[in-house]
Amino acid sequence: MEHQQPHVVVHPLPVQGHIKPLLCLAQLLSEAGLYVSFVITHHTHKRLENLSALTAQFPNLHFEPFSDGLPDDHPRCLNFDFFIDIKTKTKPFFKDLLLSLDTKSEKGLSPPVTCVINDGYLSYPLEVAEELRIPLFTFIAHSACFLLTYYSIPKLIEEGHVPFSDDNMNLEINGIAGLEGILRRKNLPPACMMKEVTSPLFKQCLDESLAMNRASGLIINTFDDLEVQCLPHVANKFCKVYSIGPLHAFLNSKIGNQSQLIASHASLWKAEQSCIAWLDSQTLKSVVYVSFGTLAKRSVSQLLEFSHGLVNSGHPFLWVIHPDVVLDEEREKAMPEELQKGVKENGCIVDWAPQEEVLAHKAVGGFVTHCGWNSTLESIMARIPLICWPCDQNINADLVSKVLRIGVELEGCDRQAIESTIRALMDDRKEEFQNSIDKIAKCGLDGIGHGGSSNQNLEFLVEDIKKIKSLE
Repeated sequence: MEHQQPHVVVHPLPVQGHIKPLLCLAQLLSEAGLYVSFVITHHTHKRLENLSALTAQFPNLHFEPFSDGLPDDHPRCLNFDFFIDIKTKTKPFFKDLLLSLDTKSEKGLSPPVTCVINDGYLSYPLEVAEELRIPLFTFIAHSACFLLTYYSIPKLIEEGHVPFSDDNMNLEINGIAGLEGILRRKNLPPACMMKEVTSPLFKQCLDESLAMNRASGLIINTFDDLEVQCLPHVANKFCKVYSIGPLHAFLNSKIGNQSQLIASHASLWKAEQSCIAWLDSQTLKSVVYVSFGTLAKRSVSQLLEFSHGLVNSGHPFLWVIHPDVVLDEEREKAMPEELQKGVKENGCIVDWAPQEEVLAHKAVGGFVTHCGWNSTLESIMARIPLICWPCDQNINADLVSKVLRIGVELEGCDRQAIESTIRALMDDRKEEFQNSIDKIAKCGLDGIGHGGSSNQNLEFLVEDIKKIKSLE
C-alpha cells in the first residue's frame, strides 16, 4: 500500500443522474493515481451490477457501502421528506464511516482521508467534514446555468422576484449577471414556486445554496465553451471552480472500447439490449429517441398524446418508458387499438435503454428529452439535436434552444405540437441544428483533449488535492 497517495472520499446523492457522473469523476481521479473511496448506501450498492469488474479496471477505486439509517421499506423518493430523513438519519452513519476509514489507515489498510467530494444536493457531508476538519469539494451534477440560478435565490428574494403570486411563468427575470436573456420564472428551481419564503422546502433550498460557499471548491460537469455566458460569473462567486466535463466523454477517451461496459456499472436499472438490434434495422438518422429520465413523472394522457405525435410524425422511434413513469399494464389499456398498431409498426418501446450506445448509433437522428443535464451532455457529444420537454431543469431547455441553438423546446403537450416539432427537428431544420451541434461537440472534444480546458482543470484539481495531502 502506497501511503503517500491522497485519499479522496466521493459521496453521491443516491439517484441515477447523480451516481453516474460522480462515478465517472471517481474513475478519472483513480486513473490519475489517487486512492478513491466511492461511498454509497447499502440500498444503492445492492442495485449496482458487477462492481468487481469496475475495481479490476480501476485498482485505485474502492466501494464503501454504509447504512443510510432508513428502514428497508422506505420509498427513498427524491422529495422534501427524503432530504429531511437523510440529513437527520444518514449523517451519523456517514460520520462513522469516515472515522472507520481513519481506523483502516491506522492499521495500514488504506491512506488517511485527504478530502471529501460531496454531491451538491447533500449538506450533511459538509457538516461532518467541517466537524472532522477534512477539506471538502462540492460536485455539481447540473449545468452551470442551473447552479447560478440556484445560488442566486437570496438575490431573487431581495429584489422581489420571488415569491410571486401571479401565473406568468414566461416573465423574464433581469438583474442576474450571466443569466441575461435566459432566466424566466419557469426556469427557477421548484422551491421558488412556493408562495411563502417561510416554507420548509424553500428554507431547505436556501440553506443548500448558501452552504456551497463553505466548500474548498466546486466541481462542475460542464466545459468552458458550452456555458460561456454564465461560467465566468460562477467563478466569481466561489473560491475555486473546476469545470471538468463532459465527464462521460472524458472517461470514454481514457478507456476506449471499455466505455459501454463501464457505463453499465453506473446504472441502477438493467438496459434492454434488444433495442440496439432494432436500431440496426433502421435507416441512417431516421429514428427519434425518446426518454424522460428516471425521475420525471408523466400522466397517461400526456403519454397518449406523445404516442399520437410520434406515430403521426412518420419517423420510427425508440421510446423509453420506465416503470416508474407509468405502470406497464396502463400502457396498453390507455392506448386505442389503432394507435397500438401504429406504435408496433413504427416504434420500439423498452423499460430502459443503454443511452450512450443508443445516441452513438448511426440510425438515431434526434432526441426528445426531459433536459436532465447528463442526457443533454450525452446528446451533445453524440451530435444528436434535441427536442426539449423539461421537467425540473427548465433553464437547460433555454440553453439548448435559445443560446446554443442545437434543438427546439416543445411548447405544450398535444399531438399536433409534438408531430410538428419532430418534423422541424428531423426534416425542416435538420441541417441547421446538425451544424450547430457539430461545432459544440468539437469544442467538447477539444476540452477533454490534451491541453484542453477540462483536461487542465482535472489536472488542477488533482494537484490541489495533492497539496492538501502535503500539508497533513
